[in-house]
Amino acid sequence: MAILDPRLLELIETLVAARLDWLAFELMEGVQVGRPPEESEEALAAVRESIRGNAQPKARGEPQAIAVETKPIPPEDQVEWAAAYVEERLGDALEQLQASIDTLDFVVKETTERRDKAGAVAQPTDASEPRAVAVLLDLDGERKSGRDDVVVASESFPTLRTALAEWTAKSRGQATT
Repeated sequence: MAILDPRLLELIETLVAARLDWLAFELMEGVQVGRPPEESEEALAAVRESIRGNAQPKARGEPQAIAVETKPIPPEDQVEWAAAYVEERLGDALEQLQASIDTLDFVVKETTERRDKAGAVAQPTDASEPRAVAVLLDLDGERKSGRDDVVVASESFPTLRTALAEWTAKSRGQATT
């Protein structure tokens, strides 16, 4: 288990202040667990061949749990790893939120369509068209996210990348303790 590089504290505190404490916990856990080993090219090629050939795996005795040996992330690499991890996770979360809102919009639209006497769907105007908003209630109150929030977050993502790159460069200049 690796020890957290003290230079990560600024990023962790920023995540908590932004109410992204879930990501701060993931980040700390990821550093402590380390990197999983990568499969060799030979093993990957063999798996690809068996999938292409539609080969069924052969059972070899009793099923066993496989313990994966992870590689600790050395302190000098933790800053770069953390910045890449935060960018990837927030990008994934933004994509998932977009997909969820698209699905909710579809459900709301399908359940609120008005049909005329002939059974045709009346065309709503933009002002009357229902829009989905995801609301999360927790101990801190409620958090709302709508399509406009996703658009703003997507437009702000390059700023996040720049800020993470600047933090990484600044942190690289500090001594590892």
